[in-house]
Amino acid sequence: MSCIAWQSRLDAYVDAELSPDEMASFRAHAATCMDCASAALAFTEEKAALRRAGRRYSASPDLRARIQSTLASQAAATRNEQTILTPKATSVISWPRWIAAAAAVLLLAAGLSFLAVRNRDSHPLAEFADLHVATLASSNPVEVVSTDRHTVKPWFQGRIPFAFDLPDLQGSPFTLVGGRVAYFHQEPGAHLIFSYQRHFISAFLFRDTPQLAIAQTSFSDHGTSFYLQTWTQDGLRYVLVSDVNSATLAQLAALLQHRS
Repeated sequence: MSCIAWQSRLDAYVDAELSPDEMASFRAHAATCMDCASAALAFTEEKAALRRAGRRYSASPDLRARIQSTLASQAAATRNEQTILTPKATSVISWPRWIAAAAAVLLLAAGLSFLAVRNRDSHPLAEFADLHVATLASSNPVEVVSTDRHTVKPWFQGRIPFAFDLPDLQGSPFTLVGGRVAYFHQEPGAHLIFSYQRHFISAFLFRDTPQLAIAQTSFSDHGTSFYLQTWTQDGLRYVLVSDVNSATLAQLAALLQHRS
């Protein structure tokens, strides 16, 4: 299927409305087509932002009806005109080119359709998966770009209400890419990104508050290939999210827990 034909069906892909064979075919196509991969990420980031906003604000029935009507009209016009989203919408300007390409392909391979899985809202860790995907799809994934922990750690001073330490990753398979300030229920925290081979791992650090009380220490959604692990230490809540396997995630968790 051509790029033009696929791009007219991107919304159906992101909403998991295609058949299993079509979903697999698009992921295979996107693995070699940056235009389609970037366009799918743009759709996903938009839907993730709307989904997060929907958890915080409650619209009146009248406003909800007007918004749905407008979105339906825009979606129809987009399909009729076969509007093509360009890669510029999600190009990662501040990252090396291979990171931008790898992020697009890996996220698609992990199954971006997880945004449409009906039961994800029931799990307290699901929102961190949304933040992980939305960040990698953003035009500015990190605010401080450095592999040096002594550069990244001081950058957060004055930006978040706590301090933290980072491990020495020399000799490990992990590399620090950078970080940014993240918000969870209006609470500021640190969002660190590590690379492992061609994968990315998000590490979220927040103050351990009642709203971050999570019973389970790990979570995996085999339908989307995302793994999450969480623990508390020194008054902080740590959450790791990635498409790497659980053993690799546990390896990074051990480094963070026994930092020097």
